[in-house]
Amino acid sequence: MVDWQLSNGRDGGRPIEGDSEHTDAGVPDDVRHIVMKAAYDELTRWGLERFDIPAMCSRHKIDEALVTTYWGDGSRLALEALLFWSNDILTAPDTGSLRTDLQALATVVAQQVNDTVGRSLLRALVVDDRAAFADDTRMAFWMRRFASIRSVFDRAAARGELRDGVDTIAAMQLVLAPINVRALYTREPIAEHYCAAIADLAWHAVAKH
Repeated sequence: MVDWQLSNGRDGGRPIEGDSEHTDAGVPDDVRHIVMKAAYDELTRWGLERFDIPAMCSRHKIDEALVTTYWGDGSRLALEALLFWSNDILTAPDTGSLRTDLQALATVVAQQVNDTVGRSLLRALVVDDRAAFADDTRMAFWMRRFASIRSVFDRAAARGELRDGVDTIAAMQLVLAPINVRALYTREPIAEHYCAAIADLAWHAVAKH
């Protein structure tokens, strides 16, 4: 079982602000603490496809009725756990320029997946042929993740730094995708010079010159 170090009573991340569809503000802190800890352990062990509330509750000695009362089903609980993890580190940088924002964004994404648990949770999102979860669980996670950092590009557009016609999601993927792919296919840490190279390529692709 993963030995989670929980700080400030939080379970791997900040609460998901403004996302009432996937989190319940009425969940007692002690219940959320226990359930999130168990959910992270299950996701890192088995991945999203094998994430199962009855199995989780059995292994972690948690009352299944309590979990289903607050989260309903496995997809909602898994999504909240992933969003808590993502929100713990990944916030939109605001350095005053698009170029340095992209550098900061690449660095923080790398820090997240350089962590052993972070890399395991990223791998938990990989689709396989068991398809226990519909793709909308993954899509909800990625779209929420993109929404949390798109302000980098919104601010750049307001400053006149972004060229016309840039697809914001595609622009974010220019930064996130290479780092995530390297994290998925290797055990090596993502180096700072690689992050700088990715950020520079993304900047040249989307900036107004």
